[in-house]
Amino acid sequence: MPGPRLDRRSFLKITGAQAAVLALSTRARAQPSSEVVVVGAGAFGGWTALTLREMGAAVTLIDAYGPGNSRASSGGETRQIRAGYEDRELYTRWVLEAFGRWKAREAEWGRRLLYETGRLLLAPEWNHGLETTKAALDKYRVPNERLSQGELRRRYPQMNPEGVGVALFEPTTGVLKAREGCIAVAEAFQKKGGHFRVGRASLGRPSGSRLADVALADGTKVAASIFVFACGPWLGKVFPEVMKGKLFVPRRDVFFFGTPSGDDRFSYPHFPNYSEDDSLGYYGFPSIDNRGFKVCPVGEKTVFDPDTDERLVSAYQVKRARDYLTLRFPALKDQPVVETRVCQLEMSVDEHFIVDRHPALENVWLVGGGSGHGYKHGPVLGEYVARRVTGQDRNPELESVFRLKPQTF
Repeated sequence: MPGPRLDRRSFLKITGAQAAVLALSTRARAQPSSEVVVVGAGAFGGWTALTLREMGAAVTLIDAYGPGNSRASSGGETRQIRAGYEDRELYTRWVLEAFGRWKAREAEWGRRLLYETGRLLLAPEWNHGLETTKAALDKYRVPNERLSQGELRRRYPQMNPEGVGVALFEPTTGVLKAREGCIAVAEAFQKKGGHFRVGRASLGRPSGSRLADVALADGTKVAASIFVFACGPWLGKVFPEVMKGKLFVPRRDVFFFGTPSGDDRFSYPHFPNYSEDDSLGYYGFPSIDNRGFKVCPVGEKTVFDPDTDERLVSAYQVKRARDYLTLRFPALKDQPVVETRVCQLEMSVDEHFIVDRHPALENVWLVGGGSGHGYKHGPVLGEYVARRVTGQDRNPELESVFRLKPQTF
C-alpha cells in the first residue's frame, strides 16, 4: 500500500524544491501549482498519481484524452494478469503483490475488476521458456499444472489441441477490466483530493536544470516541484531526442468473436485465457461480460501513431484471427466478429519498464515501456514510482533494470 504520508514541509525538503517553487512568477500560475504533476492517466500515470495523493502530496493529473480513452495503451476492455515470466522473476514477484492490491481496491471501490480465469500456455513441446516459467511459479508457490494433449482434450473439449503437445496451466491468474480500471483509479484520485485535467501537456519553461511548468494547449501553465511523464506511446512525441531508439510503438489488432446462442463453453468461467506461440503467435480470453471470445494475433511490426492513425483492423489480421479460430476453436469458425479494436504497444528496447530521471532536467521523470505486460503491475509500479520520485526508494537493482537503455532500434 502507499508509503508514509508526507506533510507539505517534509515533501518540499525531500524534493529540494523550495527555491524552484518560490521562483515561479504569479503570471505562470494561471493554474494553481501542485507539488507533483503527472502527465498520463493510464495504468502507470493513474496509479502513480493516486499513490502520491494518498501519501499527502498535492497532485495534478493531466491526460490528453481522458482515462481509459480509446487511443491509450491502457484502454480497451480487458488485459491479462499472469504470474509466469520465464526468467524475469521480478515481474512474477510484482504480479503476486499486485493480485492483493487489485483485490483490496475492488473491495474499497465496490466494483469488480479482476476475473480469475486461469491461463493456458500452449506449445508443440516442452521447451526452455516453459521450464523457466514453471521454475519461477514453483519457487513462489504459484499453483500450476503441466498438461498433456490428452489431458487438454478431456478438460477442454471445446478446444482442438491439434499440434499442441503440452500446456502449462496457471489456475489462479486471469483478466483485468482495463478501461474500467483506469476510470476507477482516476475517480478515486479525485475523490481523495487530486486535481484532474483533460488537456495536452508539453514542456514549459526551464529554470536552470529544472522544469518550472508544463503548458497545456489552451494556454494554461501548471507549475510543480516534480513532473512525472507517464504518457505511454506519447513519450517519444514529448521527448523525441531522449526517447529516440528507446521505444517502439507497434499496432495490435484485437478481435471479439460471437459465441453460439445458448453455448457458454467459451465464456467465463468455463474457459481460461490462452497463449500460443508459432512463427508469430496468438493469445486471447474467454468472453467476459458477454463481449465475445477474444483473439489477438501478435507479431505486428507496423509503427502506429496514437493520435492520427485510424483504428481499422487489417484484412490480413482478420484472416489470421479467423484461420486460428477455425483450427483451435472449430465451434466458433462461423461466428461473426462482434467487436474489433486497434491499439498500440510501447515496447522498450529490452521489454523492461522505464523509470528514470530526464538526463537534463533533474525534477522530470520518465515512466513507460509497458511493453504489452505493464497494465497488471499498475498498483505496484505506481507505488514504486511515487516513492522513487520523492526520494524514498533507492534500490540499485531496480534502478539498473528500469533505467533508460542505449539506443538499439
